[in-house]
Amino acid sequence: MTDIVFARSGSLWIPSVIREDGELKLMLAAGADANHEPRTFTFPISEAHLAVIRVDLARHLLLWSAVLPLCDAAGTRGSLDENAAVALLDPVLLSPPADVDALFRRLRWDRTRLVAHGADIRLLERGQVCEAVRAATEEANEKRAQEHHADRQRAERGVTLGPLDAQILRYTGQYLHGATIPRRSPDAVDPALLPQVIQVIAVAEQACAGMRIGLDPRRGHRATDKRDWGRMTATVDNAVRRAYPELVDDAVRTVSFLMCSEAAPHSTNTAPGCRTRRVSGVGRRDGRPGRAGRENGPARTAALL
Repeated sequence: MTDIVFARSGSLWIPSVIREDGELKLMLAAGADANHEPRTFTFPISEAHLAVIRVDLARHLLLWSAVLPLCDAAGTRGSLDENAAVALLDPVLLSPPADVDALFRRLRWDRTRLVAHGADIRLLERGQVCEAVRAATEEANEKRAQEHHADRQRAERGVTLGPLDAQILRYTGQYLHGATIPRRSPDAVDPALLPQVIQVIAVAEQACAGMRIGLDPRRGHRATDKRDWGRMTATVDNAVRRAYPELVDDAVRTVSFLMCSEAAPHSTNTAPGCRTRRVSGVGRRDGRPGRAGRENGPARTAALL
């Protein structure tokens, strides 16, 4: 028989404590099985550990972060290394903060969960994990964790975003994932920097105004012409880099990707005989896509800016 002894109300994912056949155990969902469903793992804890988990959210989250790599190592069907999990209990839950920090400098641990629950990122980077999670919350902010993960991936490539770089990527919807089809999302941009973002987009649109991207029937019914795409990309990249040499490559690429995506004849409403689509110009002053026409062309945007 299994009874729930303690569970936090803010998140169903934070490990809970159960009593199974009279024994206290920590239970958590992690990893995935062959059907991509989360697996459930348990391992024994003591009353002393339960007492800390009840009153100290920070230590509870640190334990979760330390155990998650063990769950991942279990794979789709393997068993949790219970001895390794139990060996983490005293050092994480009962040791002084300095000892916990030292442990986490030697340990594989899951940073994402701590960031999602409000841990101070700068303190985490310094190795001060106990101090970092003092302001943690039960409720998770998954977008914060995703953005942090994206920033770390860029840092591994040696890319550091400036304020305008970051807002351009937010405008196109590619801040988190570079493979996302870009779109215009002015509401995602810091209002103070939105005019500068629109100026960058206007430069790109003026550079490729009138250019076409056709279909290549050799590559499929809806496949675009790689040469047309490459020409537009090069044109936009060169124009934006000349006007804004301080922008990182990620920001420049997302602008050219946006221009090409909007010019490509990918709409399902395009008639079979319609082989090309021309870039018609930019959207409205607020950054939203406008109706194609003379009033929304590059000259109009330049006048507005």
